[in-house]
Amino acid sequence: LQMELDMTSKRFLYLALISITIILGGCTTTQIPAEIKTEMSSTQPIIGYFSRSDDVRIKNCGCRSWLDPQYSPTPVENGYYRLLLGRNAEGLFLIQDFYQKNKQPQSSPLWIDDPTYLFSFDSRVVIGSGILYYPDGTVVEKFENTDINTSKGEGFYKNGQRAVTYKQDARTSTFEYWYLSGKFAARYINSSDAAPRAEAWDEQGNKVQDADAVIARIEAKLNTELDK
Repeated sequence: LQMELDMTSKRFLYLALISITIILGGCTTTQIPAEIKTEMSSTQPIIGYFSRSDDVRIKNCGCRSWLDPQYSPTPVENGYYRLLLGRNAEGLFLIQDFYQKNKQPQSSPLWIDDPTYLFSFDSRVVIGSGILYYPDGTVVEKFENTDINTSKGEGFYKNGQRAVTYKQDARTSTFEYWYLSGKFAARYINSSDAAPRAEAWDEQGNKVQDADAVIARIEAKLNTELDK
């Protein structure tokens, strides 16, 4: 369950863009020798590819341990790719992720400050707020990071109905879930000073015993919609 909850908080847009000059990645005045150009597979500022699973590095890369386990140096079918859009005067990197299969945005542009985070698919490294999209462009999730330990957000079914909200800080994570019908479904709280707690209700408002099963069904529904 915790792995699924961690996957809930991935990506997104910096809505309050800082009013400073962005220095675009790649300079039009740079002359690339012809013999090097012939070896290039792309002239786009793609800096990495990512998979939906965590075993790509082991099979394809063998890269240093700080790389995200979803990172791949080559395209991954049904995965994602990342563009470096530029930098600002404070040294922040502006990036955006896209679906490999249809080239549509998977995230809106977002800021990160550590160059090693260029190869991380973890939303906690993002500075500010953001949006994640389904392959057809509808919104999967909106979130806002205060710092690497503090964030809040909400996720949506493909029809726009709210599916989950969450708040996380260094001590406590709280997730609340809704059925596709709009009825409240479950609450999950994980605190550093107490055992994890989960409770759930059916769509008629009756409390149910197996809260984990209710949460798992909602997350499975969200994953199924993401794969469509």
